[in-house]
Amino acid sequence: MVLCIKVPRKNAEKVHEILSNADAFDKNYATVREGEFVYFALKSECELPSFAKLGTKLVQMPLVQRNTHPNSIYDALVEKLTEAELEKLVSSFDILGDIAILEIPEELEKKEKLIADAILKVHRNVKVVAKKAGATSGEFRIRPVKVLAGEKRTTTIYRENGAEFELDINSVYFSSRLGTERKRIATLSKNNENILVLFAGVGPFAVAIAKQKPDAKITAIELNPQAFEYMEKNIARNKCKNITPILGDVRKILADAKFLKSADRVVMPLPKDAPKFLDVVFPVCKKGAIVHLYSFGNSKNPFEEGEKTVLQEAKKAGRKVEIANRRIVRPYSPSTVQVVVDFRLLD
Repeated sequence: MVLCIKVPRKNAEKVHEILSNADAFDKNYATVREGEFVYFALKSECELPSFAKLGTKLVQMPLVQRNTHPNSIYDALVEKLTEAELEKLVSSFDILGDIAILEIPEELEKKEKLIADAILKVHRNVKVVAKKAGATSGEFRIRPVKVLAGEKRTTTIYRENGAEFELDINSVYFSSRLGTERKRIATLSKNNENILVLFAGVGPFAVAIAKQKPDAKITAIELNPQAFEYMEKNIARNKCKNITPILGDVRKILADAKFLKSADRVVMPLPKDAPKFLDVVFPVCKKGAIVHLYSFGNSKNPFEEGEKTVLQEAKKAGRKVEIANRRIVRPYSPSTVQVVVDFRLLD
């Protein structure tokens, strides 16, 4: 049994502060929360300060000794942040390769180094901790980051479905949350197809398809010069012989007559703007071609806008289409989801 001080949850932050100042915590045991009470383990020999009118009580509790290696960010920070700060802590974050990317609430900015160090301590595979340092913006949809702890770099190697991707999170867009979708498209693709991957980034869709369907012919187009350089590296890194990378504007490149009715499959993974490019995609599609169109939709009617755009643009292009599949890819915000609509050209 361990000597503890039992505190009403509403007063836990104040008592936590008093105990910290008195160096009375026994850090060998984790703080326990049960119902409306919080239990702080006390050192066996300590001079307790006054807790007048805070509703505290000394009790014995069967606590389990804390692992010297914290199991969670919360455990690593429970003695370093107040109750209010712990409640604001965003415990989920993205990991790309060996880089953790997190959001720091404004109220915790002064404690961001503590939080970053805790992530390094808990997640031993993480070598760099960075925070999102601004909104996604610019022609290439880049979100700036700032390194908080660990090695001073923003480059990493990300592994997914047997492939490796080198990238710089400060100069290219990359989402680790589309791994399942990349695997799905690779599985649907066929070995004899001519496949266009638009807005190809550092090459995740193109490489995923190429590794699974080595006899497919893949053309990957990317506008961002830095992303294009990484795509070339990643094609070589993954020994993909069937990808032709092209640097430039999709609209201008697809205007070349050599692309006219050349594609069996088109992948359009740019949810913010992809629907705006359907007018140049329809002319390059063969009869029977499949297009995978990614877009954002309202969470209440996620597919309505995307399907409406497909039908409108098909009519303008004089092409007949049918919706082959549609699915929610991932939540994006409380009111918005990312969706994909797969449609087939019938003529």
